[in-house]
Amino acid sequence: MRTLLFICVSTLLLTILALDITTAVACDAVASACQGKASFATCYTQLIRTCSRSRVRNPNFNKVQINVSSEGRLNTSYGHRVRVPSEALRRSRGNGDSESVDMITSVLSSDYFQSNGTSILERQVLGVWVGHQDVSHLSQPISIAFRRTHPTNASAKGQCVFWDDSKGNWSTEGCESTHSDEDYVCSCDHLSFFAVMMIPPDGALLSPNDLLVLSYLHLCGSITTTILAALTCLMYLRHRKRKLDHSSSIHLQLALALLLLHVNFLISAGWARHTQDQPITALCQILGAGLHWALLAAFSWMAVEGFHLYLLLVRVFNIYIHRYLLKLSLFGWGLPTVTVIACAALGAYGPYSMTNDTRNSTSLCWLQADAEGWRGVCVSVLRYLTVHVYLGVLLLGNGIMLVLTASKLCGRSFQPAGKHGGGDRSVCGDRGVCGDRGVCRDAASLFVLSCALGLPWALAFCSYGPLTHTTIYLFTILNALQGVFVFLWVLAVTCRRNQQAESSSQTTVKMSSLGQS
Repeated sequence: MRTLLFICVSTLLLTILALDITTAVACDAVASACQGKASFATCYTQLIRTCSRSRVRNPNFNKVQINVSSEGRLNTSYGHRVRVPSEALRRSRGNGDSESVDMITSVLSSDYFQSNGTSILERQVLGVWVGHQDVSHLSQPISIAFRRTHPTNASAKGQCVFWDDSKGNWSTEGCESTHSDEDYVCSCDHLSFFAVMMIPPDGALLSPNDLLVLSYLHLCGSITTTILAALTCLMYLRHRKRKLDHSSSIHLQLALALLLLHVNFLISAGWARHTQDQPITALCQILGAGLHWALLAAFSWMAVEGFHLYLLLVRVFNIYIHRYLLKLSLFGWGLPTVTVIACAALGAYGPYSMTNDTRNSTSLCWLQADAEGWRGVCVSVLRYLTVHVYLGVLLLGNGIMLVLTASKLCGRSFQPAGKHGGGDRSVCGDRGVCGDRGVCRDAASLFVLSCALGLPWALAFCSYGPLTHTTIYLFTILNALQGVFVFLWVLAVTCRRNQQAESSSQTTVKMSSLGQS
């Protein structure tokens, strides 16, 4: 009986051990399995050598067998080229005498390697491994050519680095850098995680004081915008018994979109900063979806403002559109909703670390950048279309509307008074142009209108070069205070309408008194 029990227990233990040995982590899931570990690099290096490949080809992962007597060569789907000398292949066998070894390359997002103040080329890290044993101090260095698929700052320099896990930072020890028009070539005497660190020119970096000032400016601006955008909504809701015209309804929707945008941004940024080193949570995904939806809604209602301005200034006549507000609402709120649902279905939302050419980064809940495989490609395309392309189209259309508005104001300023029923003098007197007060008023109106239409967002495309500091400060201040400009615009329109209503009322009273007399 004891013998039978011993055999059963032994068989069960062997079965469990066999399952543990044969059930390896999928190569596509190694990064997710190591995320949140004490050492991501060590965990990834251990699992990637024994992972199981899926039937669907992963463009970020390559694994081939190389004869140790030859030189190992491998090209990634991103155009990076790796060359490993035979010396490294032979030493990677350890005490074994096999004639071939596995050569593995993996392209990862630089977000997995948390290092403050660094900007990585294309935000890509290339891991290279051969055999079962790590090799270093090679007499014949390995060669890695990183291809530049996107234009970079021409004045910035690239330096080859590897991830030093003992220091938790990038290091240049044992690596030399050369570059051509299309590639950065790294020659290193060991295998590891490699990348090209971009070094901006002197004066392009923002100092810690600048970052602190910008953070306070944006915080104060967002809070002010939130308060005044809410006040704008309350101003319209206070007169809810009175039917709003189309212009007032559009202003209300834009103010509401800006209110939701800034509230979502403050919550999302605060939550992502609080949970920066933790795994992706459902709450961060919800906050990322909310921020994306609010941004698209704000862009959409800015576009609606520009379109409505076109009807009022350019078409003027025959501008009636059946169910006009309903159609605008479907565009302003419906398009962002459909887009966010599509992104959420792909699992696109999560923590996102933004790093620019100035080697500064920040985190928030947004469209995550570390998605792999076809899902990562879809997320990148959606981010590009829904943010960059959509914003570019918005700026183009509203920029044209601002030019037309300016031309209308100039035409009114220089129009002769005779067309208004006067003599030979112009509207503004003998000077032929409006006085300084009128010119300043028109200039202020155009400035507030341009901010309300979202044109300062164009500064996001100009935050490079010698005017980096000025552009970033202007972008932060003007966009953080966009709700303030919308409030001033609505307030000016409301005051003008009240003055016109009072003037019309006084005229009516005078006509009535004349009629009675």
